[in-house]
Amino acid sequence: MPAKHDNCFGFLRFLFAIIIVIAHLRVVSQIPEFEITKVFSMAVNRTAFFVISGFLIMLSFDHSRDIKHFFTKRAKRIFPAYLTIIFVCAIFLVFLSDYSAKDYFTHPMWWKYIAANVSFMNFIQPCLPGVFNSDIFTECSVNGALWTQKVEVGFYLIVPLLAYILRRSKRAWVWLVGIYIFSVLWSNGCDFMEYKTGDSVWRFLEHQLPGCMSYFAAGMLAYQYKDIFFKYKNWLVIPAIIIVVIEKMYGLNWLLPAGNATVLLWCAYSLTWLNRLEWLGDMSYGIYLYHFPILKVLFQLGLFSIINIWIAAGVYILLVIALAAASWHLMEKRIIGRK
Repeated sequence: MPAKHDNCFGFLRFLFAIIIVIAHLRVVSQIPEFEITKVFSMAVNRTAFFVISGFLIMLSFDHSRDIKHFFTKRAKRIFPAYLTIIFVCAIFLVFLSDYSAKDYFTHPMWWKYIAANVSFMNFIQPCLPGVFNSDIFTECSVNGALWTQKVEVGFYLIVPLLAYILRRSKRAWVWLVGIYIFSVLWSNGCDFMEYKTGDSVWRFLEHQLPGCMSYFAAGMLAYQYKDIFFKYKNWLVIPAIIIVVIEKMYGLNWLLPAGNATVLLWCAYSLTWLNRLEWLGDMSYGIYLYHFPILKVLFQLGLFSIINIWIAAGVYILLVIALAAASWHLMEKRIIGRK
């Protein structure tokens, strides 16, 4: 396996985070001119992070002294920025609420928002009292990007068990392929049931850990058999690209996770020259967490109606990057470095 830093995972995560920022700009704004950016979200979505997590989290677990050390590292990476965005929104969005400060902070919805989001159950209470209720928004959700965090945390919780099983098994690939198949069946089954019943609950179920596990499993499989992967990655990438293109064209989800994993990991270890931006820090997590409420605040304040929409979009993206950089250098990096 190549050296620890002989890859461009940092750049890829930064790129994918920016693509998601652009995708949400299109979805939230509903501005027709932004439809041209749809091609980016068609190429990359949140599942890219799940593939990378499957690979890197297994690597992290193997380099942890014990389970306590593993979970400590995960907690120090996840909680600082996550709790910051929850409490900053809960406190300061009072200025955009239809309620008075007294009614806002004493409203049961406010306390439910705190409890639900701190426990990674954003779907229980995604809204704050009187916030983002204007006609310019299709929904009042404060941070529509937080739903993936419960999926990531759920994966982290089962990693020790999965690692134990894989280490004791002589055929680790059987377990990983089995998990992959189960996840794909879950995802496609939910799609089918939503089509048959029209009930959106099936879409919600599809987006839970079982439905996303195929992407984690594909990354884990590449890590488990990393020597084979690195030996044949240049032969595997072309068929993988073909698979990804075909399944994207026809809206399929059978071999797409495996194809995505192969292409992403090939890029990570073949395009290492892209790693030159590593000195900027690991901003991708902050970008992902902070961008959604920032976008909705800017729309609430009318930025996209005051100035040219493309200039407004540039201001928005630069603001997100600046805040994520400040968060990384002033808070996240320091907490990770503490014993």
